[in-house]
Amino acid sequence: MAQIETWTVIDAVLAVDGPHALLYGPPGTGKSFAGQRSGDVSRGVYNVTITPDTPAAELRGHYVPRGGEFQWQDGPMVRAMREGARLVLNEIDHAGGDVLSLSLACLDSRESCAVTLPTGETVRPAAGFRVVATMNGKPDDLLPALRDRFGVALEVDAPHPAAFDALPDDLQPAARGSSVATGDDRVSLRSWLAFAELRRAVGPEIAAQSVFGASWRAVLDSLAVAAPAHAGRRSR
Repeated sequence: MAQIETWTVIDAVLAVDGPHALLYGPPGTGKSFAGQRSGDVSRGVYNVTITPDTPAAELRGHYVPRGGEFQWQDGPMVRAMREGARLVLNEIDHAGGDVLSLSLACLDSRESCAVTLPTGETVRPAAGFRVVATMNGKPDDLLPALRDRFGVALEVDAPHPAAFDALPDDLQPAARGSSVATGDDRVSLRSWLAFAELRRAVGPEIAAQSVFGASWRAVLDSLAVAAPAHAGRRSR
């Protein structure tokens, strides 16, 4: 699937009140950005990045001291359910057992979805509630029961074409090519943005060494070779 087609599909699917969606692919392709910005986010977005140490209480909520007593405070998952908002779960494949169990309940069908709080209250999702999860691996890496909860699974293999507009003109061709390369030749858009910012402050050599590591000379050489052609196109 071509880049523009991929993002057209993502924008279209997330614009409607549809099933929970899984966005997967290499790092730096804009999966989290898509989860937070693409489609209909008018009801709000709650964003959580999961690590193996993330406790379920961080998503569900917990008691907090207020005055001389403890009061319940909803976590982002429960707030999203109550408000019919979008919940973005980044790095869903890193979930530990506690978070996994809670996620399975949260991601169940709308008719069955229910999360019981330590207060005894059972929360069911309001209309519009939706989970968009992201991961760098493949859907089959997930526990089958978790994978089955996502009616939509979309591979994000390259940044949105418009995302490259944030780069200086001379970096855009190299960034577009390297962002879809494979293996060691792949350079994420995030790295190119970091290089562009540092280049303005400390010059190209220090910026390249800081961002590209051992391949910094090759990157600068390729940019130097491309510069005359780029200048020629700009002058026409």
